[in-house]
Amino acid sequence: MTGWTWEYHGYDPASERLREALCTPGNGYFATRGAAPESPAGDFHYPGTYAAGCYDRLTSTVAGQQVDNADMVNLPNWLPLRFRVEAESDGGSWLTLDSEALLDHHQRLDLRAGTLERSMRYAVGDGRVLSVRQLRLVHMGDPHLAALRTEFTADGWEGVVAVEAALDGAVTNGGVARYSQLDGRHLTDLRTGCGAADPAWLTCRTHTSEIRIGMATRLTTSGSVKYRRTDPDAQRVTQVLRLCIASGRPVAVDKVVALQTSRDPAISDPLGAAVERAGRAPGFEELLVSHRAAWQQLWNSAELDVPGKSGDILRLHLFHALQTLSPHTADLDVGVPARGLHGEAYRGHVFWDELFVLPYLNLHFPQVSRALLTYRHRRLGQARNEALRRAIPGRAEAMAARKPSNCTSTPAPGDGCPTTHDSSTTSDQRSPTTCGSTARPAATPNSCTPRVRRCSPRSPASGRLSRPTTRAPGATGSVA
Repeated sequence: MTGWTWEYHGYDPASERLREALCTPGNGYFATRGAAPESPAGDFHYPGTYAAGCYDRLTSTVAGQQVDNADMVNLPNWLPLRFRVEAESDGGSWLTLDSEALLDHHQRLDLRAGTLERSMRYAVGDGRVLSVRQLRLVHMGDPHLAALRTEFTADGWEGVVAVEAALDGAVTNGGVARYSQLDGRHLTDLRTGCGAADPAWLTCRTHTSEIRIGMATRLTTSGSVKYRRTDPDAQRVTQVLRLCIASGRPVAVDKVVALQTSRDPAISDPLGAAVERAGRAPGFEELLVSHRAAWQQLWNSAELDVPGKSGDILRLHLFHALQTLSPHTADLDVGVPARGLHGEAYRGHVFWDELFVLPYLNLHFPQVSRALLTYRHRRLGQARNEALRRAIPGRAEAMAARKPSNCTSTPAPGDGCPTTHDSSTTSDQRSPTTCGSTARPAATPNSCTPRVRRCSPRSPASGRLSRPTTRAPGATGSVA
């Protein structure tokens, strides 16, 4: 890390998921992990998009028992964009980070501008090299927009590059191995389509909370288009381009995406709102300028002047906090997920992590502090009712879901917790547990007793929204 940038050189599959978490762009309304757009979810890659307050509850069978699990939902993936150089004899192979053709990979997170940049070089046969540069943003000015620019440059040759961009609804919550027994299929009623012109669109809803989601994308290019088509199917909509490229002349493909949900105010239909927003959104260059200006305004209020390496690390932590808790949060009914909007660890549950950020927010963004306290206040009545129902003193707070949750707990005397919270997911080694299930974690010094769940106090360091980890690279539980 140097000043305002966080950089990686080369490609290390074992640590890729950690990089994805640390390089997550977001704006307080939604965030998208820093995954490679050309690579599908698998052992080394996990694209995930999460919107603040978008939860769903499913019933899973674990060890023969019915278990209710509430999750922050992995929304449709807007990132997919893959490419290949077409050969005379066939279509050529799709180029990814895992391709043998990869010569070089560099990744750079710009904390000041809120952008993620990637550059790759591929050997594409006969001594030819294709250079690819990508620039990604989740817009801090307009919280419903995101954009991805991909530039192709032929080094000493000319030919045709095929590009395939998509919105993918065939996603699940599957980013954390220890939750693999829980049902992660939160999206249903998927539909896709396109009009006579851009944008293409996808719509769906969550199973139980019935949050409707609309996503639309507009694909443009600066190059000469040899062929273009749009293919909607049951779970994804795909846009295909064939571009002519010449030596030393970059050709850009810009993907602008709009995301809306039924939780948004002042709209009647998330899909209609997303299509309209994507259609009237500015071009990539204009979006980049306004996005950088919004981040600059944010840093004017947010920056802490700490010299040396400590200041660099603190700036990275603030950057991650601001992507989960920005001024846009003041307009939302949301809490602070234990891992922010960066992944699925703790299943997105809300514990008491605002205690670690409220002192900072009180000084720099008091309107966000007020929103977080209001989120708690709105739920006091239900928490008191739950405490009465369970004959326990005080109140029993629901830990995550938008609707009242039965997953509650109470601290034992002397645990040092301010009020109550569920501690069933504070250990990476524990089995999936929720209230109402007979499944319980094995007894450990930090585990919960059957009758009174003991809180597991976390230090400010362990409660941060995002931090470099000392776990083994690629350990799923530590980076999701």
